[in-house]
Amino acid sequence: MARATLSFPARKFPQSPGWIAPNGRFFPCPWYEHDSHADELARNYYPDEAKRKSGTQIFEEKRWVRLLDNGAFRVGPDLQAVPRITQAQRDTLFDLVTINSDNDFSRRLMMWLDQAEDS
Repeated sequence: MARATLSFPARKFPQSPGWIAPNGRFFPCPWYEHDSHADELARNYYPDEAKRKSGTQIFEEKRWVRLLDNGAFRVGPDLQAVPRITQAQRDTLFDLVTINSDNDFSRRLMMWLDQAEDS
């Protein structure tokens, strides 16, 4: 009996700063352009709110992960709070670690993942 195998390509991301939506979708962005990228994304995904608030404010309220260029990340406006992330965000962050687990970005990202709580 012949067996059919479905092949799904692995998700490939650059190890890059960016935003990760609560559903796990990753939006890479250039260094230091989180805010302008958030404004652009918010106009596409939250057009009504984007008329009243900045993209960064919207993303902080909706608990998007702000991934920094060194592998650290934050969620929400409180910089001192333990990040609370969804399982989908955790999966995407782990995917980013596995691209190249032997660099500083991955090591720092794993450290932050270990400290994050599930939301």
